[in-house]
Amino acid sequence: MRALLEFLSVKMGVKMANRAKYTAMLALAGTALLAAGCQSQVPSDLGDEMGNATAAPSAPSVRPAGEVIALPEQVAQVQAMESVGEVLALRSAGALSVGTVADFRDNSATTVKLSPECGELTAAGSTFVVACGSEVRLYPADNPRDEQVREVEHPATAATVLSSGELVTANDADNEVVIYPQGEEPTTIGVAAPTTQLVSLPIEGAPDAIVRTWAEDTTIQDVDWTHDREGGRLRVGLGVGRISAGSEGLLLASDTTGNQLAVCTADDVIRLHQTVPVPPSPWGVAWDDHHRMAWVASTADNLLTGWDISQGVPQQRHDLPTVAQATSLVALDSGTLVLASASGEGLQVISNPTSST
Repeated sequence: MRALLEFLSVKMGVKMANRAKYTAMLALAGTALLAAGCQSQVPSDLGDEMGNATAAPSAPSVRPAGEVIALPEQVAQVQAMESVGEVLALRSAGALSVGTVADFRDNSATTVKLSPECGELTAAGSTFVVACGSEVRLYPADNPRDEQVREVEHPATAATVLSSGELVTANDADNEVVIYPQGEEPTTIGVAAPTTQLVSLPIEGAPDAIVRTWAEDTTIQDVDWTHDREGGRLRVGLGVGRISAGSEGLLLASDTTGNQLAVCTADDVIRLHQTVPVPPSPWGVAWDDHHRMAWVASTADNLLTGWDISQGVPQQRHDLPTVAQATSLVALDSGTLVLASASGEGLQVISNPTSST
């Protein structure tokens, strides 16, 4: 959230007094803004075309921006990608490959086998996390061969680790999120629905935020885990695709069916602040702290767009051609953008994305 607040302090010519004051300013700033925090009830009726969003198939790419690195066959069709600093983790159906851009360029990334039944890949702190049913696998970014395996009592298809050390899991069948404190019995928190994606967001001076999505009813919900209860729940457009955490509680979400980018915060409860139309079938989203830019990868047109969210309504500043089926997108700490193709076109690296329009 700090990134948005810093933008406002520059644009509005005021000094930061406190987070609450600036959250209110942010809520008033946008004509597209929806102050929807603490919404505990979401209408149960879904239209025929709502929920269960999927990325539209892509045509073959035409001159993708930047560099495209061919990937080894075992990870060529990338299902998910995350980053820690300058380190990437790519997940395919049967493998996880970890390394820097240079490692992937010279084919020296570390690759380990994964069961096809393993679920979501997440990045938490300095660790990559993979939920694999009865266990969660943890891979340190600086030494991925030092794998740690945590057995869990509840099935896990999504997992994350909080900065205070707790392991958090959820799955796509049960309405629950489970907190595993270090050395203590787990706590089960009932939530509104099963879980598709689960992320945690470090918050300065406060416990981490936990946010989950459920693609079937296109909702996003925070978890008030320090009080053992569910939090507010919002509907994300017509069909939520992916969510991605930024700094200080900032959260980006793609509305794949509705062709929108949603800008949220989750530093206290989940709040929707801005929405903006984007090119068709947005899927991957990433916050680029280096360039202060929200990036969206849309598969229908193989197009990456960059959005300035410092104004009341997000403004498009950049558009770049991508590899086909670029369903995975991350922004490295250096500002380099990396996209991965789910159809085998490779790893796209854009080292200076704001130099093109």
